[in-house]
Amino acid sequence: RNISCEIPVHYSFQINKGMFILHTIMTMLSFQIFISNIAGMWIMFVLSLLVALALYKKHDTKDFYTIFFSSTTAMFTTFALKLLLKVPRPTDMLVIEHDYRFPSGHATMAAVVMSLIIHYTHLHIKNKSLRYALYMFAIGWYMLVSYSRLYLNVHYPIDVIVGGLIGTVATLFVVTIFHHLHYYKK
Repeated sequence: RNISCEIPVHYSFQINKGMFILHTIMTMLSFQIFISNIAGMWIMFVLSLLVALALYKKHDTKDFYTIFFSSTTAMFTTFALKLLLKVPRPTDMLVIEHDYRFPSGHATMAAVVMSLIIHYTHLHIKNKSLRYALYMFAIGWYMLVSYSRLYLNVHYPIDVIVGGLIGTVATLFVVTIFHHLHYYKK
């Protein structure tokens, strides 16, 4: 025996709208988890060190030291603050995180990557359009990573702001020191 049920058109629209919203939320959540995973603090740190080592093997020691010391200074500062302050994460996180929340290590390393891209773009890219496109990419990367951490509710805004400041200041500090030491003078 077949039982059929007619759904009025306006209810059907609400169900479809609800499914669309649910699908959109799940897609956004998956995207934010993906961004958060590929921009993980340790993943970005290891990738930065691999780039630095590749430059070292090519005998490009000034860029090796810039990347190496920018990354390690930022990571050390972030890790030390996390252990010193021991600020717990929010209780209603959308993903599981086990370490302390302040400052954001993801935002720290995203800011290091952003700052290094901006620095090397400024030094080596003469095409103005390409230069600005790379600046926007770098800033967008930092903003995307930081937003993913907020979206997943594993950080508060102050965490990603301070993490970004740590990454940017560490990179500017290292670059300034090397310029002062005439590392980039020809």
